[in-house]
Amino acid sequence: MARRLSARLSQLQTSPSQQPLQWNMTPQLAYGRHRGPARMKSRQAAVAVGIYEDPEQGWIVPLTRRPHALRHHGGQICFPGGRIEPGETPVQAALREFEEELGIPADVIEICGELPRQFVYASDNLVTPVVCVLRKPTVPWRPDPGEVDEVIHLPFQVPCQQAPVNSIWHQRAVQAAAEPQTDVAQFRFRAPAFIYQSMRIWGATAVILDQLAQCLLPVPASSSERTNLPSWPIRCFDTAEATGIRTPSR
Repeated sequence: MARRLSARLSQLQTSPSQQPLQWNMTPQLAYGRHRGPARMKSRQAAVAVGIYEDPEQGWIVPLTRRPHALRHHGGQICFPGGRIEPGETPVQAALREFEEELGIPADVIEICGELPRQFVYASDNLVTPVVCVLRKPTVPWRPDPGEVDEVIHLPFQVPCQQAPVNSIWHQRAVQAAAEPQTDVAQFRFRAPAFIYQSMRIWGATAVILDQLAQCLLPVPASSSERTNLPSWPIRCFDTAEATGIRTPSR
């Protein structure tokens, strides 16, 4: 897995035309804003796109659910990550934030590279996704309650296998300009999402998961085309031997 991811991400750096599609998972509300360049003063951020192998569940991507009280992206499912501090590289920031949010350091087997940066309009962050293969944690997570409500163990087969659900509705409040804490209206919009159990994974997190899945698909495929491919794991990976992916027990 680490070797294949590293080779694919290195290829993306030298061949921009082969970069994975981003707009499959862009919310309707974006109106193309995510496609434009970030502001010069946008905050630089990094997230840890970690993946580790569980003997029983296969490959797992650790995600977090943010507390509802947070100003930006409250209640949403995200990768561990945050602001790149002065003097830090994206890798250093991603691993630091991983430890701060989840309470244990990332036991890294290999830093595989970076996916294309994502401009998150709502929070004005330009996010670098740092992809790393990890060892399975040997101690329980100790999440920071100020930043994490729940640690989610997402099977990697979910973004590899599942086409997005295009009819997920979200509701947002419109606040008065003169009184930012006063809601004056509500509006609804659609967003593609991956569904896992009762959770809806959308926005930048879904975009990054979709791009990671595209890196390992044997043939280029948009998320909307995956329903026409054979069932997992055949459609996602050439062989278990090449990737380390094992067929889950039935």
